[in-house]
Amino acid sequence: MNLLRLLPLLFAFVLFAFEDDFNRPAMEYVAPHSADTPLRAVQDAKGETISIFRGNDTKPILTQNAKPDFRPYLHPLVAPDGKGALTEYSPGHHKHQTGIYWGYTRVNGRDYFHHPSDGYWKKVSAGVIKAKGTEVKWQTVYDLLDSTGTAVLTETQNWSMRVKDGKYLLDLEWSGEAKTDVTIGKYDYGGLFVRMPWKEGIKGAVMNAARQKNEKAEGQAAMWVDIGMQVEGRSDLAHIAILDHPSNKGYPNTWRVDGQLGAGPARARKGDWHIKKGETETIKHELVVYTGDFKDVELNKTFGEFIGNTGQYNTTALWALAQKEGREAKFLSAQEAVAAMTVKDGYQVNAFASEPMMTQPMAFCWDDRGRMWIAENKDYESRGKGFSNAGTSRILILEDTDHDGVADSRKVFMEGIAFPAALAVGFGGVFVGAPPNLLFVPDKNGDDKADVDDIEVRLTGWGIRDRHETLNSFHWGPDGWLYGLQGFATPSKVGKPVGKGKLYRHNDAFPENIEVEDGVDINGGVWRYHPTKRKFEVVAHGFSNPWGIDYDAKGQLFITACVIPHLWHVVPGGIYHRQGGQHFNPYVYNDIKTIADHSHRSAHGGARIYLSDAFPSSERGKIFMANIHEHGILSDQLVPKGSGFSGKHSDDFLMANNAQWVGFSMEIGPEGGMYILDWHDADICGSDVLNSETGRIYRVMPKNSLAENWKGRYDDLNKLSDAELAALQTSKSEWHARRARVILQSRAATGKISQDAVAKLNALYQSKDNADNRLRAMWALKVTDNLSSAVLKQALSDADAHVRA
Repeated sequence: MNLLRLLPLLFAFVLFAFEDDFNRPAMEYVAPHSADTPLRAVQDAKGETISIFRGNDTKPILTQNAKPDFRPYLHPLVAPDGKGALTEYSPGHHKHQTGIYWGYTRVNGRDYFHHPSDGYWKKVSAGVIKAKGTEVKWQTVYDLLDSTGTAVLTETQNWSMRVKDGKYLLDLEWSGEAKTDVTIGKYDYGGLFVRMPWKEGIKGAVMNAARQKNEKAEGQAAMWVDIGMQVEGRSDLAHIAILDHPSNKGYPNTWRVDGQLGAGPARARKGDWHIKKGETETIKHELVVYTGDFKDVELNKTFGEFIGNTGQYNTTALWALAQKEGREAKFLSAQEAVAAMTVKDGYQVNAFASEPMMTQPMAFCWDDRGRMWIAENKDYESRGKGFSNAGTSRILILEDTDHDGVADSRKVFMEGIAFPAALAVGFGGVFVGAPPNLLFVPDKNGDDKADVDDIEVRLTGWGIRDRHETLNSFHWGPDGWLYGLQGFATPSKVGKPVGKGKLYRHNDAFPENIEVEDGVDINGGVWRYHPTKRKFEVVAHGFSNPWGIDYDAKGQLFITACVIPHLWHVVPGGIYHRQGGQHFNPYVYNDIKTIADHSHRSAHGGARIYLSDAFPSSERGKIFMANIHEHGILSDQLVPKGSGFSGKHSDDFLMANNAQWVGFSMEIGPEGGMYILDWHDADICGSDVLNSETGRIYRVMPKNSLAENWKGRYDDLNKLSDAELAALQTSKSEWHARRARVILQSRAATGKISQDAVAKLNALYQSKDNADNRLRAMWALKVTDNLSSAVLKQALSDADAHVRA
């Protein structure tokens, strides 16, 4: 009976399915192929072509051309979905280019790149090695002839082709046997080359593994290069990526990228190379053919599979390149560095502060007067050494008194504390991260001088094994706790000191064993500390060397990290992907992965979500981050996805074009500007300090700022009443709303804030006009202890999911 009731539903389903087929345009139909559809390699009767077919198709997806006296080449290559030819033969702009081919420009002085025929090439053999299966193989063997017709070099191309996850994978092993001593002469291009069907105005780009694009990828070294182009017959891009291999001499090789988006590795660009008579040189590459958006994350995975190393360190050759570039780059003054920068249209950059005003800045933050505090860490020597040898580390206060975007006043707040690495102003002083301690340095009378006799060791136990992975990136959270980060390579056991604790100064040794009360282990992760309750907690475990933490308008936490993927949505209690080492909990089934759907070069820091009013609204809510290896500021869009987010690349917002630029921290200022800390050194990885007297803070502003200069915008917020601070929770400037909450929390800790302020906050929280402002009011009520249990219980049924959370 139940089956009979289902028959009408089944009939309707079948009817609609057929209707969909009848209405589908014929041109959209592509013969289906499963992942294991076999390939066929078929050689023609003359032996001049080898055609590759899928299944029982009658049209080839790839043709190997192997004529008797003509250079071997692949053409045409059809896109994996059947839409469009991806190679071009002898285009008008480069008549000698023949699809996908191999040719050197200077072989004992003779040019085989520009001469595909004319007595330069002679076929020895061509044939199918494996004719059918999930993978097919074939081979071509050619002699490269000198001007007398004598073979100089015999080249063998061994090809294989397979289909995986909708992509074509073509592996090539090229070998050149020298018939005489051979010199491949220095030249800008030569070797494997790919010519896609470019034409003027076509949509397309070449991108390499270092995220250098088009002309910026020309002459640069990388593990792979991706050519994407909207060929005829497509509404999206088709791609051919070329992968280098670590066994190739010169790896990672430099690349030729021409003005028509042709590309190929160019080993001889670095200089002559040689093959002695009787010896054979072997070079390996893989071509990845796919369609749709540029898939850098998948390419990195495919690259790892190709080289037999799928670990997260398989692209470390880029690190060495970046470090080499830094050491060889010309030193630029701060003003020269600004002149070299390129920034998104409509913006401008200036140096807010630079040497000699301050040097070796490791951290910076703002106070309630809009002044910038700098931690000058002169004790940093390298990742593995240095703690107190300099004895000259300082905390500075810089101020732009005339609001022209340039600091013109400097005060020394404190000096002599070893290794200051993080700062956060609030509660009548400044919290200083100086391993092994978290210090509170008061300034009770507000004279901008540290009350050194009253310095408190609030927490201790932070390690220093890796100097650039210790506690960092202090940031006041929406809940009134001080948040910070810790790297995985510097294990620590953090807790309150036994007794008063110890301050470390010039020439003090770093302690080997530190006694703590109720110690908490952390070897990578996000932590928080309550400034008045004096509680310490680990928020999330894992990551690598995280540097930079911020929260969005809804209070969601995000961090940036190095080495591993760069962007993370932090959920309290989460256990996240680690660069190395083990999770404390051995029973973790799996850990939380990145939200980024793309990759950048390694080493990110300074995460800041733009929530101010100077930039256009199109930038609001984007997360900006400094990238050390790319020497620039990048931005991602945070797109809600399920219970979390997806991080999608937005802009290469600012590029320093300066290999000694070491940006790793950022702040948004009271006027809505973006500030970037540049450690600035010829060693960009912190292995050494080569420029100890440098350091810059850059400021980025729109050429036409949209910031509203209301009365009191640049005043000392400490002079405002409680009610005026409460009113700032509706400010378009997130800087003002956040600083106002810290002041209200501090005042509430020593007494009660005014009932007028509480009433304003309650009214704002109960209003329905602006969801973000409601949350600001809710947070302000919470940190001042004015959010009752009854109100919190009622919030559980609020219409706004973020209030409920």
